[in-house]
Amino acid sequence: MLFVAQRQLGYPWFWIASVFMLALVFSVSEFRLQLLLVLGIALGVSLNYFIFGFTSGWRQFFSTGRTEGIRSQLVMLMLASLLFTPLIVLQQIGDQSFQGLVRPVSSSVVLGAFMFGIGMQLAGSCSSGTLNRVGQLRPLSILTFGFMFVGGLVGAYYYGEWVNWPTLAPFSFTELGNGFGILISVVILAVFYSVFSKLEKRRHSNVNTLFAQKSDATGLAAWHPLLIAAIFLAILNFAVFWVSGQPWSIASIFTVWSIKFSDWASLGLDWPFWEVMTLYETRIDRPVLEDPVSLTSIGVILGAFWVTLWHRKATNKMPVTPISLAGGIIGGLLMGFGATLSYGCNIGAFFSGVASGSLHGWVWIFAAVLGNWVGYKLMTRFSVGR
Repeated sequence: MLFVAQRQLGYPWFWIASVFMLALVFSVSEFRLQLLLVLGIALGVSLNYFIFGFTSGWRQFFSTGRTEGIRSQLVMLMLASLLFTPLIVLQQIGDQSFQGLVRPVSSSVVLGAFMFGIGMQLAGSCSSGTLNRVGQLRPLSILTFGFMFVGGLVGAYYYGEWVNWPTLAPFSFTELGNGFGILISVVILAVFYSVFSKLEKRRHSNVNTLFAQKSDATGLAAWHPLLIAAIFLAILNFAVFWVSGQPWSIASIFTVWSIKFSDWASLGLDWPFWEVMTLYETRIDRPVLEDPVSLTSIGVILGAFWVTLWHRKATNKMPVTPISLAGGIIGGLLMGFGATLSYGCNIGAFFSGVASGSLHGWVWIFAAVLGNWVGYKLMTRFSVGR
């Protein structure tokens, strides 16, 4: 029935979904949590409507040399860094405390991010992209989503093996004080923006602009959709930070939800990972609709689904072949496992981490880019089309 609905999308389904989402929002116990669900929906709408993807940006660069996807991510990071810094510096406003996503730097981060990057290209999406595609009712992405939980559980199971690997203490550039740290982050991002622009110009003799495109429909200058999405995502991430006290993240649901399922199904899983991660233990005890990370993740799926219904068209269907099936499964396993080892995914570790000034975020993305390149080569070698 699900995929029959997908083929017959129309306004009745859109309004039914709208009523359901409104009812779900009001079923949440606290106003703050209701806001987080709404913000998650807005994030999903932005990702789907503007076709914004982290994986596709790197794939486009590797295959064609075009960099607008990567450059839009850099603009997003610069804006988010500027928005985050006052909250990180103030640490508390009224009763609300603020803590950026700053994690330790370890060899497990490098390995996990590298594995996550490979998984991104094999599966054709990252964490946020997979949630987006689940909302688009893409069968392979739904499969990938499921195997991300399996990978997260495997990473949790082997926690005792990797937790003691060589580690540096968490460090944020914001600790440098007087705005110097944020200046360093923004300058580094601006330098990378310039570098990728020059790489594109060297290959194509021109650079696809983000800031002034002429619309075919109106003839007026307009910003690139990826740039608009980047701005929305940065502002929405800041809003999540303001409301919840921490920036947007996703990866922890792969273990939290799995353990919840284990408890519900009486599987008796009791692994050291959960004995050490006391924060997660408190989250396991809460209902899903009282967990901020779970709420925003559910919201992303719902927001993407809402846009899919609004457009009244089936999603872009890729043929399900044995190779694409293997890519979805292996990619999901690698992303779930890698996100657990590296303390985050492209959202919590990269987007929110770099915007928080975290050294961990920079280490993560360099390892993940290398993994993306390897994954892209594997994808082209075995023709795992996306």
